[in-house]
Amino acid sequence: MKKFFIVSMAVFFSANLFAQTLDDVSAMITKKQYAAGKVAVDKVLADPKNADKADAWYFKGRIYNSLSYDSSISKPEKYTLKAAAFDAFKKSQTLDPKDVRMVFEQYNSYIDLYFGLFDLGAGLFNAKDYAPALQSFKKALEVKDYILAKKYTYGDTKLYALDTSLVLNAAITAMQLKQDDEAQSYYKQLTDANVSGKDFEEVYLSVADYYAKKKDAANLQAMLEKGKRLYPDNAYWNELELKTVEATGDKKALYAKYEEMIAKSPTDFNLNYNYAVEIYNTLYGQEAKPADPAAAKAKLSEALKNAIATDKGIDATVLMLNHTFNVAADYSTAASVIKGTKPEDVKKRNELKALANKKMDEAIPYCEAAIKYYESQPTLKTIQKASFQNVLGYMSDMYSAKGDTKKAAEYDKKKAGISLK
Repeated sequence: MKKFFIVSMAVFFSANLFAQTLDDVSAMITKKQYAAGKVAVDKVLADPKNADKADAWYFKGRIYNSLSYDSSISKPEKYTLKAAAFDAFKKSQTLDPKDVRMVFEQYNSYIDLYFGLFDLGAGLFNAKDYAPALQSFKKALEVKDYILAKKYTYGDTKLYALDTSLVLNAAITAMQLKQDDEAQSYYKQLTDANVSGKDFEEVYLSVADYYAKKKDAANLQAMLEKGKRLYPDNAYWNELELKTVEATGDKKALYAKYEEMIAKSPTDFNLNYNYAVEIYNTLYGQEAKPADPAAAKAKLSEALKNAIATDKGIDATVLMLNHTFNVAADYSTAASVIKGTKPEDVKKRNELKALANKKMDEAIPYCEAAIKYYESQPTLKTIQKASFQNVLGYMSDMYSAKGDTKKAAEYDKKKAGISLK
């Protein structure tokens, strides 16, 4: 009997110890005993009789949200508490048509959840914990949408249908997780709304690049047009459009696109120089030669002259030098092939030699400009040293062809003095 009495008393004592009421829970909120309050409210709601009590769910929301600010709580747990609080508040409203608790507090629990989830996401992102950070940002967006749908207002604090900062944060976080499709869905919200400003330039670039990779020509073109309108000084728009045309393998279409763009921006260095590189590679590279080499050479010269006018370095000048020297070499080679002694052979050979000399005379100033540039640099990279050697080699060859062996020797000496190490 004694043993039975002890056990019975223990059971009785235990049952009374854990029999929590809503008044107990409310008191714990008042005393800010949130950890204990969580245990208590969970126990209250575990009883099926309390499942339809609006106050119980409201108290759960208050306790869970308040506990989420406890510094001893891990960030993932903070999110879990806030998400559960949001659901609890909504549940309490469905159970109380008069919405007494929420009306009394003027729906401040929702705005607190919004800011809390936003800040939690930012903290997780800064800690490089991207998956839960994205989860927090998405939940903050959900809370924001709920607030707007219910038309709750908060004095000077105004929420917008498009929360640009929060959407941008979600997109950037998704990109960190390599969830490109999801990231672009957020970015597209911003571009569809024509959000602009320095902080959003990368958004338009990212969306355009996404469409380019997807080979979505229609959406890409629309984004290029919008990007050029909002950020006209960004050269990437032209670069991306040209890459898209280049990917088709249609050289004629590519050249036409370059000429169209250059007509609109004749002083754009990148357009002129890159167009020149395309033509140069076709003329002197391994690609199929143009149907009209003379016309291609004329276009190359024109593009390079335009590029040189705005070149802050020496690349366009060196390419013009290469081009002009090649033309001179072609004339010289053609002249050497004519071995006949007939008057017409002699005449043709002399004409070709004269054209070669003329082109060498055109090339020399470009050589001199390149030499001056390289000599003015405090240091040269290996690739620049190799180019410098090449330029000096051209000068030696041209002066040798002109019969000025002394000058040719001077440039040979300079060339030998350049070490590629």
